[in-house]
Formats: sequence, C-alpha cells, structure tokens
Amino acid sequence: MIEVVGIPGSREYEVAQSLAKAFASQWPGIHETPRSEDYITIAANAKLSGSQVSDIDVVLAGNLRKARYFVVRRPIKEQNAPLVSGVKVRIKNFVCAVEVKSQDSCGISISGDEINVRYRGSWKSATDQNIKQAHALKNYLSNQGLYCFVYRCVVLDGVDELPKVEGKARPEAGAIASKFTAGEFFSAIGGVHGLTKFGGEYSISSCKLEVITKILETPIFRRIVPTGLDRQKMDRIAARKGTAIEIAELLGKQRVHIRGHGGTGKTVMMLQAAHEAFERHGKRTLVLTYNVALAADIRRILTLLGVPSSGEGGGVDVKTAMSFVYSWLHALGVRSAEGFGAYENYEKECAEFLELVREGAITRSEIEAVLDDEPDRFDFDAIIVDEAQDWPQPEAKLLAALYGGEKIAVADGREQLLRGRPTDWSRTLEKGQPVDERNFFRCLRMKKNLGIFANAIAARAGLNWQVEPNDEAAGGKVILLSERYGKNREIVASLIKEARSAENDLIDFLHCVPASDIEDLGTLRRSKLSRLLEAQGLETWDAVDEQVRQEFPRSSKVCRILHYESNRGLEGWTTVLDGFDEAIEQRQHWELQRGSGEPEAILDPERRARLAAWRWAMISLTRPIDTLVVTIRNDQSEPSRLMLDVAARFPDFVQVLDQ
Repeated sequence: MIEVVGIPGSREYEVAQSLAKAFASQWPGIHETPRSEDYITIAANAKLSGSQVSDIDVVLAGNLRKARYFVVRRPIKEQNAPLVSGVKVRIKNFVCAVEVKSQDSCGISISGDEINVRYRGSWKSATDQNIKQAHALKNYLSNQGLYCFVYRCVVLDGVDELPKVEGKARPEAGAIASKFTAGEFFSAIGGVHGLTKFGGEYSISSCKLEVITKILETPIFRRIVPTGLDRQKMDRIAARKGTAIEIAELLGKQRVHIRGHGGTGKTVMMLQAAHEAFERHGKRTLVLTYNVALAADIRRILTLLGVPSSGEGGGVDVKTAMSFVYSWLHALGVRSAEGFGAYENYEKECAEFLELVREGAITRSEIEAVLDDEPDRFDFDAIIVDEAQDWPQPEAKLLAALYGGEKIAVADGREQLLRGRPTDWSRTLEKGQPVDERNFFRCLRMKKNLGIFANAIAARAGLNWQVEPNDEAAGGKVILLSERYGKNREIVASLIKEARSAENDLIDFLHCVPASDIEDLGTLRRSKLSRLLEAQGLETWDAVDEQVRQEFPRSSKVCRILHYESNRGLEGWTTVLDGFDEAIEQRQHWELQRGSGEPEAILDPERRARLAAWRWAMISLTRPIDTLVVTIRNDQSEPSRLMLDVAARFPDFVQVLDQ
C-alpha cells in the first residue's frame, strides 16, 4: 500500500506523487498489498512544529515486509569498501527527508557532492539545507522516543537529468533529477553514507521493525481534513479583501499597526495580508506570537492552504517570540545554548543583547552574515507581531534593531494585557518614519448575540470595553452550567451533534480549564476534563502540556483543551469555559499579589485587581463563534453572580441549566 498525504497543487505534492508512481512501477501490485505487508507513506509539505527547521518539502517512510529489491545501476559507495554497481539491494524500511529544488540548469552549481542553487540572487547550499532537514526529522522522531537513521535526498525538479562534471553525473549520491526511477532514488539515498551488508545481502534500513511501525503512525503522516470552520478560516484568509491587499503592499516597507478588542479580526487580517503578500508579491513573512497554541493553530491553517514557510516564491512562517529571539542569541554567539531560558530573565537578556548591538559589539555585518548563512531561519521580508500589546520593551526594540522598525507590523489587542504595561511600539521606529494605523471595532468572530452578551458582561463589570456586534451574523447562544463540563454526557453529545450539523467537528470546539484542573503526572501534564471526555470515547488534544501545544492537531476528531492563559487569538465554533468563575478569582488573586505602581493600585488595590481580572476574562469571552458554554463552580462567587445577573437579562439566547 502506498499513500500520499498533503495539499494537492504544490510542486512538492507533485514530486510526492512521482515518488509513489516510481515505487509502483518498480514493484507492480504494491498499491494493492495489505498495509500489514507493505506500507509506504509520503507526506508533502510536512510541518515539524516546534523545530528550528519547520518545513520539509517531502517526508517519506516505508516498511516493506515482503522481499522488495532494486539493482544499483550506477556505481555508489559501500561502507568501508570501493564503489559497487550491478548489485541487488533489499529495501527493509526507510525514513527520508526530501528537499525539492525547481531551478533549471542555470540555477544549479555542483561542487564535489554539494549542490548549490541560486536563491534570491545568491547561491545557497541545497545539500546543507537537506542535511539540516534530516537532522530536524531525526530529532522530531527521537523526541517521541523513536530512534532511527534518516536518509536524505535533493530532487532537482527543474532538470531532466543530473548535471555532468567531466562526463559523469554529479553528485554521486544524495540527489536525483525530475525523471527518476525507484532504483535511482534508493541508490541516491543509500549512497550518501554507503550501502551496508546484513546476512550476506545489501540492504537499506532505518530502524527496527517495532520502531518503523510506530513512525508510520506519527502525526506528520496523518491526512489533515478541513472541517467547516477550517474552510471558513481559509476563506477569510484567502479572500481578496481590499484592506488585506493594501496592507500586503505595505508589509516590509512601512509600519502597519492594527488595534482592536478580542474578536475584531486582527489576527485574521494580518494573515490575510501575509497571504496576499505571498501570492501577489512573493514576500516571505514571519508571524511571531507568545501563544504556542495559537502558533500551532496558524500552522494548521497554513498547511491546509498549502502556504510554505519558505521558498524561492516566498511564504509565511510562524514562530513563538522567545524561541525566535533565543535562536538569534545563539546564532550570534551571545548564548551557548539555544533552548529556552527562564521568562524571569528573558527581558534582561534582551536588554543586554540590544546593548551589544547598539554599542557595535555585534556589528551589522555579523547580523547580515547570519541572515545570509541561514535564510530559512532568519531572512524575512516582513515580520508580523501578533498580540503585540505586552511584549517586553527591550524585546520589541531588539527586533527593530535586527530587522528595521519599518519591517514590523503589529496587531495590538485592546485591554488584553497578560504581563504588565503595554508595549510602546512607536519607540521602535526612527523619527519621521510613517505608520499606517487601523482601528477595528466591529466584532467579526462572534455571532451577534455573543457580542451583545460580551458587551453586557463588560458593562456590568465596570470596564471601558465594547465591541460593535456583527449584524451580518445573526444568532449565537450562551449556556450557563453549574456543574463541571463533561459530567453531563447528554449536554456534550447534544453540542457535538449541533456542531456537526453545521459541518464542524470536534476540533472546532475550544475547551478552556483553570489551573486547579491541571495535574502533573511526572513529565506529562493532563487536565481533568480530558479524562472526562475520553471516558465518553472522545479523543483529546490536551494542550495544557507544553509538548502537546508544540504540535498542531492533525485529526479533526480531537477535542482541543487549553489552559485559560493559552487561548488568546484562538476561536471555537463552540467554546467551553470550564470553571470560569474560579479562573477569574485565581486571576484576581494573582493581580493582587503582583501589585502595580499605578495610582489606582495604591489607592484601591482590590478594585484594580478585580478590574484587571475582568479585562483578562474578556479574552476568553470573545473566543466563541456560535455557542458559548460557561460552567461555574460556586454560584455565590462574585463572578458567578455577575454572569447570572446578565444572563437573566437575555432569556432569548442565554440558557441557565442545573440551577
């Protein structure tokens, strides 16, 4: 059995199909063999969430239990021996990272076994890039406890045959041209490190049988099927809206600053602009966010849209802010380790790094050298900063020092501070540089009734907060429950049925839980809600665990579960705020402990903490599209009484159950 997964239409997908055809031609009938006997899976435009190398053009893996062979037609290396040719080689199993390059012969240069291609006006090593991809894939699998050898290959899709040097095709291994056979592909990957002999016969093998079986089940090879909500998001991002086209033209040339409350479409507008910049201008844009779960969600949608993170024609990459800055610190030798540091020290590290740049200890030529050496990781035409309102000020200035303030576009969430004072992005621009400012007031995410409910909650809480309800999206309902979500199976089943009737699926639900519902189980964190839902036969993407948040959910049949702190920028057709009163009280306690130097905090710290907690709560209340479910743990708590009072004003679309 051979399976190709990915989004049709890209060149990478066409290469994946060519690989499948080559294997089928080599071994007739393999398409019909049971998966338990022969199974090859080929993933085009594969995404490695949380990895420095986020995109691999094609990843393929296979487990061939039948005796499947090819014959080496061109001399290749044998480990610890001379070149061999005309020998029979058995394919046992394999994992391989493939890089696709579409340059014609004028854009390819061969030096020894290294392939260089012309990229954005200069020469870049496709071989080095492919090596990094193989290492990234190996690390991705080893992080899941799956240890294997990863083969590699560059497909020169713009030429019919490999370039010749002194009459011989080069490189000797690690590459194939567009017209290839299965034997040529396996000779190319096997010849990089040399063929090996086991039991008297040459063979290609990446790992043990039990390991390859698990590798073939990893998320990277799962087919991603868009749900109704996915299609809505894709339509919104791909829509040729005038504002997005205007911003796309400005990206990378001039500062764009968008402001708006939650649900007013800031993130979608920026993604629309990035998509337009890719489609119309071939720009490569980086989206930065602090929200790991949001980064995973954006990667999923970009994957469904078939938008690459890099390439000759541009793309859109997504990274978390801290990981990106730490990569820069490591690349410039400021930090010996590239991994995360403590957030408490992060602002100080950014300030120290910024000072080195300002003083000239780190020169512009050194920064340019990093951009030139590692363009896939660092070279971008434009940078979009999502949820820009509470970045550490030194971090914002550092980003401008590296790329120039005019290259940065910011989406600024009103009243959505999580860490402290708002960031002053005007200080990251040189005096006189223009700014394109846009304010969003209309609520585009939530249906009309949900916007009305959110406004009423904000007014009752005493906040200066308001959105314009969306008259074009009528409807929307709110359900208040006095028991833990998941205990009443009938309610869960009913909500799932309603969502599916609107062509949505489990992944289109967004479940938020308070800190008290999160359990530490050794190296794993789990929510109590996940256990309740799994007991009903439902699968969960329990992203209260940091490692789970790194990888976007590839199945539409999973329920997304997040801590409240991780839901900014996300949305759900049905959004469940479990133990919401408890979460608000926990936030209020945290705000009171944190304190503030503001006059209001000094005069009345309790009031300041309460208002800050309710401003924070509005982030969660603006996550739903169609249905909002709020569960309360203590109906006598101040947050619960407030919500119940507001609910009583809107009996037409607010249900209060189990009171």
